[in-house]
Amino acid sequence: MKENTDKNRREAPRPEAGRRNRPFSASDAFYLLENMSDGFYMLDREGTFIYLNDVAYQILGRVGQNLVGCNAWEEFREAEAPLRDIYEAAFEKQTRFQTEIYYSPMDTWFEVVGQPVDGDRLAVYFSDISRYKSAESQLEFMAYRDDLTGLLNRRAAIETAEEWIGEGTQFAIILLDIDGFRQLNDLHGHDTGDRYIAAIAERLRELMHPGDVLTRTAGDEFMFLSNCTESAELEDWTREILRKISIPVKLTPTFNFSTTASIGVSRYPVDGLCMGELLSMADTAMYESKQRRGNCFSVYHGKMRAKLERRRIIEDDLFSGQFSSKGFHYVVQPQIDGRDGTLIGIEVLARWNHPELGQISPFEFIQVAEDSGAIELLTRHLFELILDTADRWIGRYGGIPKIAVNVTPNLLENKMFYSNLIRKLKKYAISPDWFEIEITEESELLFSERVLNNLWKCQKAGIAISIDDFGTGFSGLSYLTNFPVNKIKIDRVFINLIGKSAKSEAILKSIITLADGLGLDVIAEGVETEEQLRFLTAAGCPIVQGYYFDKPLTAEQFENKYLAGHRTPAE
Repeated sequence: MKENTDKNRREAPRPEAGRRNRPFSASDAFYLLENMSDGFYMLDREGTFIYLNDVAYQILGRVGQNLVGCNAWEEFREAEAPLRDIYEAAFEKQTRFQTEIYYSPMDTWFEVVGQPVDGDRLAVYFSDISRYKSAESQLEFMAYRDDLTGLLNRRAAIETAEEWIGEGTQFAIILLDIDGFRQLNDLHGHDTGDRYIAAIAERLRELMHPGDVLTRTAGDEFMFLSNCTESAELEDWTREILRKISIPVKLTPTFNFSTTASIGVSRYPVDGLCMGELLSMADTAMYESKQRRGNCFSVYHGKMRAKLERRRIIEDDLFSGQFSSKGFHYVVQPQIDGRDGTLIGIEVLARWNHPELGQISPFEFIQVAEDSGAIELLTRHLFELILDTADRWIGRYGGIPKIAVNVTPNLLENKMFYSNLIRKLKKYAISPDWFEIEITEESELLFSERVLNNLWKCQKAGIAISIDDFGTGFSGLSYLTNFPVNKIKIDRVFINLIGKSAKSEAILKSIITLADGLGLDVIAEGVETEEQLRFLTAAGCPIVQGYYFDKPLTAEQFENKYLAGHRTPAE
């Protein structure tokens, strides 16, 4: 019984099949056209409307009107030429087409799909795609714009420059980098940094010439493409850019921030014939400005190419680690008690005698290491070298002098700095009491929470903290009140003026008296004459470092002179 029932069910005609086989009538077609979601119209070969459905009238904003008998080219006036060509091609080839047109009366974009019918008519479906076009425009805007400032971005700058090059248009690239911006971000947060960048962008907009392109190419980097290429005019304009940037920006009701910029300039076609080359040259010129401590501009010239190649070699050797086998080493300079010649400590000084480049100054390779992010690798290797030597000296002589090593603010920003340093000291069984960190008085970054946290931990462990080049930085006494300081090192600038400037001598005495009152040790660097030594000793600063006692020595030279036989300089 069940089998028969199943069989009957399978053989029974389905209603759907019956409906599908019923002839499709004109009323069915009309019902379909009037109830579809798209607009529909039909044209004859002359472009005259034969029929439009209700949705077509709605989309066109023509409800209550009658367009039958009207010409489509009048209705789609802005798109007449391309649309007429497309329609005629469809008639001629009897092929389907698809396109997009803008309809100005409704400020609308349509997607239009057409198909010839019976050879002399054209059935056209169209729909409003304005939302999609708006999203597409937004995506295109985002692809070429910087979100924060609304300026064009690096991609837009490159494409614009390539167009100008293709047209043979002369132009200049003015590439500028904000000096010290990272410090603002680290100390006051990225929201504050963003407000500063937005304010600078507005100032730069005010300096644009007609036809200029201004872009934000990186976090704190901007670029002008300008038809201002005459040297004198370009120089005046660049100085005005520097002046504008140096004006303080009010970021909160109680906080104004001011800094400077480093600018590099290259010109087409004088300096290069492609955008990649011109950008590289502008970047090289900007780096030249950075080396001059910022707040200046440099125009690219041929000699900079050699500097660029030199920098590339230094960067490559730093990142690959090859610097360790290419002449990188250290020397030490003794720190002496000028009253009796007793050895107090040593300062470790990095040196690099490169097989290709010759002697590279510490300022140069340390700056490259800082800029490129290789400073941690470099310092880690330096620590390994000196601690290995110190371990050997302890084994031979039972002790070592206090070792002072200069550490950059970027290293101290690393939250692992303290733990990594203590791990190294333990590895070589060296007491933290024998180690000293020197910090150059150069950067507001030193007041960041991470830096201070590392310094307090180091001091608590027994590592001495010394302020190098004291008196030349921007904050002076702020270090003494906010830092875990054990010692200050008076800069050689003041030492050189002993016997030449009564004002400098008065400042020296004040620094020494202040340090003594705060319970801080004092050392003077760059001491070269007996007159300087006598003055410093009388003023209460007998601990000195400089050529008067000794030049920087290799580890072997120092060992032979100061450790072997426990001899002192006085002997």
